[in-house]
Amino acid sequence: MKKHHMRQGLTTMMSTAALLAGGAIVMQHSTQEVHAATNNWVEVQYTSCLRQGPGTQYGVSRYLQPGETYKYFETRQAGGYTWYRVSTTDWVASAGVVDRTGTSSASTDNNGSQSSSTSSQGVVQINYASNLRLGAGLNYGVSRGLAAGDTYKYYETRQADGYTWYRVSPSEWVASAGASVYTGGATNNNSNNSNNNSVPDNSLNTSQGVVTISSTGNLRQGAGTSYGISRTLNAGETYQYYETCQAEGYTWYRVSPSEWVASAIASVGTSGGSSTGGNSGSGSASLPNSAKVSAVINLAQQQLGKPYVWGGKGPDVFDCSGLMYYVYLNATGINIGGWTVPQESSGTQVSLNALQPGDILFWGPQGATYHDALYIGNNQYIAAPEPGDVVKIQTMSQGFMPSFAVRVL
Repeated sequence: MKKHHMRQGLTTMMSTAALLAGGAIVMQHSTQEVHAATNNWVEVQYTSCLRQGPGTQYGVSRYLQPGETYKYFETRQAGGYTWYRVSTTDWVASAGVVDRTGTSSASTDNNGSQSSSTSSQGVVQINYASNLRLGAGLNYGVSRGLAAGDTYKYYETRQADGYTWYRVSPSEWVASAGASVYTGGATNNNSNNSNNNSVPDNSLNTSQGVVTISSTGNLRQGAGTSYGISRTLNAGETYQYYETCQAEGYTWYRVSPSEWVASAIASVGTSGGSSTGGNSGSGSASLPNSAKVSAVINLAQQQLGKPYVWGGKGPDVFDCSGLMYYVYLNATGINIGGWTVPQESSGTQVSLNALQPGDILFWGPQGATYHDALYIGNNQYIAAPEPGDVVKIQTMSQGFMPSFAVRVL
C-alpha cells in the first residue's frame, strides 16, 4: 500500500512539473496523422452523423448514408472511437464506418455521391411533387417543394442513391424519381432562383411595380396554390413586386426572394405611394431595422408548434438553423446561410449582456456551433430544439446558456 502511494505521488509530481513548465502530457496514441499521398478511405456501414469535430460533443453537419465512401486525411481517438477527418472540419466515427484503406475505393468527392458529376445541361420537367434538396442525395436538407408541371434548367448531373440528380441552381438538386429530361419544343427561360417557379408556358416576366391587397389572403412560397403558405396578408397593405408569373389562371407577383401573392387578392397600383405592408418579406432597404426585426419575430412566432426535423428549412418542419434561415430570408430577404456556422458570420457579434430582440443566439465555440435560436426579449428565445420536439418559446437559464450572439439587423 505504501509503495502504491509513493508511485501515485511520483506520477502526480511529474504531471504537475510538466504543466508548470508550460508543457502538457499527451497520450502518444491520441492523434495519428495520415499522409494524403496514400489511398485512405472509409465506407459507411450505418447511417452516421458527420460532426464538426472528433467527438460526440461537436455539432452535426449532416448525415452519411450506408454505402457512401469518403477519403480521409487524419485520424484521432476520442470517446472510445476512431474519428476520421473527411474534410477540412468534418469528422465521422468508426461506430458507423469501416476503414477500407488498401482496397480499391469507389469514386468519391467526399460529398456522399459515389460517381463523378457530369456538366451536361438541359431542362427537366417535374412529373410528381418533389423535394428540392441542398445536395445530390437523400441525406441533404430539403430546400422547398417542387410542383408537378414545373420546368427547370439544369447545369450538371450526378448519380447518387440510385437516382440521377439534376443541379438546377448553384446549390440545389432534384432527383430523377420525380423529374425527367424535358423534350418539349419550347426553351425554358426560368432563371431557377429559389422563387422562380416556371409553368408549362414559361411565362415568367421580370416586371416591377406595386400591388395592393384587396382582400385577406395567403402569401405563398411559390407561384401556385400547391406551394406552402408563409403568412396571411391583410386588405389595404401594399407591396413592391419584382417579377410576375402566370399559373392556375392567375398572375402571381413575387414580393420577396421566395414569396408570391396571386391576382385573386391583389391588384397592380402605382409606385408613388408608400407601402403600408412594408414588404415584410422583401428585405426592402427603405424599411427601418425596427420594422424588419418585428417582421422576423412575427414570422418566427407563426412557426410555433411545428415539428423539429433535422435539415428542415420550412415551411412545415424545421431544425434550429433552418428556422433562423427561413425567418430571416422570408421576413427581410437576407440569406444568413443554411446552418449554424455560416450564420455566425451573418452580422456583428454582441455581448450576451447587451441582447436585443432579433439577435441570433449561438451555443458552442465559434466555428463549431451546434445550436442557435432567435432572441425575442425578456430572456426568451424561439427555437427548434431537438428531434421529437416542436418550435417553441424557451427561457434562458444558467444550465443552458448561449455562448455568444450575433446581430443581423
